[in-house]
Amino acid sequence: MKWLKKLFNFVREEEEERISVEKQERTKQPSSFRIETKVTYQYPTGKFRFPLIPDEPASSPKKISAVRKMETTVINESSEQVQKKPFRPSEVPSPIYGYKQRPKKEKVEFELTSEASLFLPKDEEPLLEDDKTPLVNNEKNRFKEAIDHVEEMQTVTPLTTENTEQLADSDLTKNEEETLADNREEADEKLVAEEEQQIEQNQEQNQLREQEQKEKQRSPIPYNVIMLKQDRKKWEERKKQEQSQSYRFPSLTLLNPPVERQENDEQWLNEQRELLNQTFESFNVGATVVHVTQGPTVTRFEVQPERGVKVNKITSLADDIKLSLAARDIRIEAPIPGKSTIGIEVPNLQSRPVFIREILQSPAFTRNPSPLTVALGLDISGAPIVTDLKKMPHGLIAGATGSGKSVCINAMLVSLLYKAAPHEVKLLLIDPKMVELAPYNHIPHLVSPVITDVKAATGALKWAVEEMERRYELFAHAGVRDINRYNELVKREQKLEHHMPYIVIIIDELADLMMVSPADVEEAICRIAQKARACGIHLIVATQRPSVDVITGLIKANIPTRIAFSVSSQIDSRTIIDTNGAEKLLGRGDMLFLENGTSKTIRIQGNYVSDEEIERVVAHVKNQMSPSYLFQQEDLIKQNSLSHEEDELFLEACEFVVQQGGASTSSLQRRFRIGYNRAARLIEMMEEHGIISEARGSKPRDVLITEEELANLQETM
Repeated sequence: MKWLKKLFNFVREEEEERISVEKQERTKQPSSFRIETKVTYQYPTGKFRFPLIPDEPASSPKKISAVRKMETTVINESSEQVQKKPFRPSEVPSPIYGYKQRPKKEKVEFELTSEASLFLPKDEEPLLEDDKTPLVNNEKNRFKEAIDHVEEMQTVTPLTTENTEQLADSDLTKNEEETLADNREEADEKLVAEEEQQIEQNQEQNQLREQEQKEKQRSPIPYNVIMLKQDRKKWEERKKQEQSQSYRFPSLTLLNPPVERQENDEQWLNEQRELLNQTFESFNVGATVVHVTQGPTVTRFEVQPERGVKVNKITSLADDIKLSLAARDIRIEAPIPGKSTIGIEVPNLQSRPVFIREILQSPAFTRNPSPLTVALGLDISGAPIVTDLKKMPHGLIAGATGSGKSVCINAMLVSLLYKAAPHEVKLLLIDPKMVELAPYNHIPHLVSPVITDVKAATGALKWAVEEMERRYELFAHAGVRDINRYNELVKREQKLEHHMPYIVIIIDELADLMMVSPADVEEAICRIAQKARACGIHLIVATQRPSVDVITGLIKANIPTRIAFSVSSQIDSRTIIDTNGAEKLLGRGDMLFLENGTSKTIRIQGNYVSDEEIERVVAHVKNQMSPSYLFQQEDLIKQNSLSHEEDELFLEACEFVVQQGGASTSSLQRRFRIGYNRAARLIEMMEEHGIISEARGSKPRDVLITEEELANLQETM
């Protein structure tokens, strides 16, 4: 029975295996049969040329594909060449080079192969702008025709063995023909390339000539966009030096010619001499007139006393001599410096005007090498008087209204314009009267426009003090003592951009400045007068009120050179020149000049400059160069207002008020030991900044911020 069971199990296992195999085969077979189609592709086997070029058989399909690629590239290149516009140079400045010429690079010329040259027309002509559009349309039409022709070629029958043999034979003959044609075309291309090179060279030369002509006619070179501040400063300094080298001094023909000297009135001089001798005899004074000198305004009679005659005997007869000579006023100089005679100065019957051209064309002015030489006028003997601001080094001019102060300042300025270039001397003009120095606006010598505001004038003097300190720091760093040695060192090192000019500060009316802020003005003037000589800063101050509150002892002690015009009293004369005599001057430019290092005054008839002469000279100087200001008047006014608004105790007062929890004027006075006005101003400033509340009668004000908010406010301030 066991073997029956084994047989039965064996048959059953084979049946199960067969069934499982059939199931697997059914799962592998797809539900629906996939129909596969086989398609044969045939492409055109020959080269295609257009327009109207017959097809030619080729040897291999690879060659045909390469030629087809060359065709497409040639078509694209030609279309791009037609669509591009010709290059034209423009006037747009480069952000790096400006209008300067860029460094040229070598051009890489690309040569076309012989196969590409077959598709290009042999005779090429330069395209004009009007002919661009039709050429583009023709190229598009040709491209469409080529596509249509390629589609027709797709219907060609497949090649047979006979056709292939014919094509191989024709390729051999064609290759030989093509090599000959290529050799000819290469020779033609060389000739064309040489001609094109010559044409390009001629075009480049013409472009260079046009650029040179445009550069001559071109506007000034603008600032570079990427130029740094340091580069811009160097460029400006270099430009200033170039302009200074081209600066031309004004001609003397712009000034009025001097008046011819009249012949001495011998009869009048002899009469005056006899009257003087008779006066001495009548008063029993042993003295006689020895010499007579006639000047433009005054005649001086030199009297020599006899032995044993005191000088005060002659000086005490001043009123009697004035009466006997019937003169307007006389001045006795006893004795004349360097002589054994006494001088009696009597006004002339007719005074002769002294024009500035007479002094500027004299050898005393022209042969002086200093750029700070100024013309003053003629002395009693008719000799021209000039002075050097280096030796001055600061001057004080005082006199009554209409005595000639402003004319003297104008004469100094005009003589500086004739003697100094803008890179040698800079001017800082302060004119509270607003009209006297207005014609000198916009000249290249100015540091800033003419300052007319009194607050701005105070700021300008503070700027001068800072400039003085800066120059002394430069001197200490360079190891020199004065400005002359520094400029020599700069010239020796060939660093002309560091050349240091002289600065002349002219204040036309000191009284207005002293009325607004006397302490600041006096301090600045005294500091400049004490230290500024060696660093090349010179100060000239003029005033019509020579009182002690205007010309203080500090100012007078630090300004050694003084010019006194006609004043009303001996007190004013002593305030200016420490001696009497200015009260006896005649006015209209009659002055006493007290030079630095001397104790005796010199009587000078000041030179005259008319408004027309000033306008002509200033117009010439303005045409030479444009001014380059270091600061503006508005900047000084803003800086002065900010300095007045700020207070050193403001932050400390705010901290004190926040800690106390209340604010009052009396508490600030007690805490900081200040006056009522300053304490009240601090309270008002706190109210403006929103730190404390408004006034509440006699009660203290409330504090509106905390300590943290105050700290944040201090950081922002």
